Amino acid sequence: MHKLWMFDFDNTIARLEPEVDWAGGRLMLEPYLRSIGAPDQLFARIPRGNLPLYDAYRTLMLAQTGQPRVTEGLRRASEIIEKIELAGVDRAQPLEGAIEALAALKKTGAAVAIVTSNSSRTVERWFDRNRGASVDAIVGRDTMLGLKPAPDMLIRALELFSVDRSQAAFVGDSEADLLAAQSCGVRFYGIAATDVARDRLLAAGAAEIFGSPAALAIHLNLPAARA
Repeated sequence: MHKLWMFDFDNTIARLEPEVDWAGGRLMLEPYLRSIGAPDQLFARIPRGNLPLYDAYRTLMLAQTGQPRVTEGLRRASEIIEKIELAGVDRAQPLEGAIEALAALKKTGAAVAIVTSNSSRTVERWFDRNRGASVDAIVGRDTMLGLKPAPDMLIRALELFSVDRSQAAFVGDSEADLLAAQSCGVRFYGIAATDVARDRLLAAGAAEIFGSPAALAIHLNLPAARA
């Protein structure tokens, strides 16, 4: 067993994605970024999505300043996305066995962290409403670190717990999660609730893929799974 278990949040622990008005968020995020001087080519390059647009703007600011400086514009952009996440998070249901798997891992003595492109406030709200499990840390978008597939947030979690990469694992549902784990040098476990999601992870090179956190718990022989 690993000393540190890191989990993505959306579609790994909770079904947040279908509960959020992402299109409506774009209608707020794009005008704001334009108002603070984001160039037209940024929106042409990323015509859809909120998180990719936010991260591209973050990369642009980093290139312009030459240092990882957090601007007020970047912070406000993250808060706009957070607003639409919070509007839907109360409806987000846990994936099968997610709460039980997190609780069982903590009982083994391992540290458990959420590493996500969502806001940490969004994740905290979800755990407040789903009290069957807790985590030891949340590393979210509001750290202002690079989003996955960059390994930045995983590295932050490793530093928080002073854990070597060989003693950690990351559980996620996307190609970006897999690439972040590979870049960071930690073991990856995929969660794929559908055949399409499983095929995407297989095509990206994932070797260990499970249909739910419950199935992962069975593979790990956790007490909750045995029960």
